[in-house]
Amino acid sequence: MNMTSLSLLDRLKHAPPDADEWRRLHDIYFPLIRSCMASLTDLRDEADDLAQDVFVVLIRELPSFDRRRDGAFRAWLRRITINRVRAFCQSRQRRPVAAADQLLSQLEDANGDLARQWDQDHDRHVFQKLLAVVQPDFEDKTWRAFNRFALDGLSAAQVAEELAMTENAVLQAKFRVLKRLREEAGELLD
Repeated sequence: MNMTSLSLLDRLKHAPPDADEWRRLHDIYFPLIRSCMASLTDLRDEADDLAQDVFVVLIRELPSFDRRRDGAFRAWLRRITINRVRAFCQSRQRRPVAAADQLLSQLEDANGDLARQWDQDHDRHVFQKLLAVVQPDFEDKTWRAFNRFALDGLSAAQVAEELAMTENAVLQAKFRVLKRLREEAGELLD
């Protein structure tokens, strides 16, 4: 069981570039970033390259990242993404079509609908990826109890009966998995 009090971002600040933690960050974030790029119609063909550019900046700048408030990492990543798209368009001496430029402007507004959608998509995506990361740390019965109680919304009594456990064991399963998720997530989720 990989129990550590350091979050992924904390470990990355001290990890060599070829460490497993960097691959984990890539596995978590590359699909999310690429999906965002692919949603910009005039940049769809360059989505992989742009997502890779965002990831390169993320790797380079992460050691100096300083969380100052909830959602700081998510907002910081959104800012990097917007800046890389604009730099990409400038390097090709073209502006994004009006629709893409309008989307980027909306994405910049932290209180706007598109930025809130980014935040929701980010949290949902990262949560699912982190669930997969921490699942091997738990016995099957503990994991099933967590899923049925915390994610499926069954009562502790229903889960206890279904899995032949005590209600307290169900509550403990939820507590242990959530604690491990918080340890791994650190600043990735709020």
